Amino acid sequence: MKSLDGDLATLVGELERLDYIVVKHGDFVCVRLPLISSVRIHHTAERGFRFVPQVGPFHRSAGLFITSAVAVAALAASALVFGLTPVTLTVGFIGLVALAHDACRFVLTEACLTRLQQLIASGGVPRSSVAAGQRPALGEASAQYNYDQRAADPTSVVR
Repeated sequence: MKSLDGDLATLVGELERLDYIVVKHGDFVCVRLPLISSVRIHHTAERGFRFVPQVGPFHRSAGLFITSAVAVAALAASALVFGLTPVTLTVGFIGLVALAHDACRFVLTEACLTRLQQLIASGGVPRSSVAAGQRPALGEASAQYNYDQRAADPTSVVR
């Protein structure tokens, strides 16, 4: 079983410090999210970080396709068997709710991807161009990325 490289191990440490549920799977990690969603994080020195949003065991797009196909097939079968009855309307409503559920999964995984990219960007420059002792931790702001949340938050103004 392969082990995590240094940059990925640093990211895992930072994510665990921020109370994310992180599961190590050999040479990649998985950030678990609600609604049976997750984001897999791969890292290599050549390609850098690569993120793969998941819905259960499937890629996010495949999960959306499966949900859509099942909803359409169930609605078509219900309309064919029962016609336009309350049963068919209920099946259609459940199909819409299932697709809205997938929309929520898209929002969750995209928010996680954005947060991961922010954590990586706040770490400064890549490991290969800086000695290990000179690199800032992922949570520390570098000189390139200095974000002051108090300046951006209008509610933090003292009156």
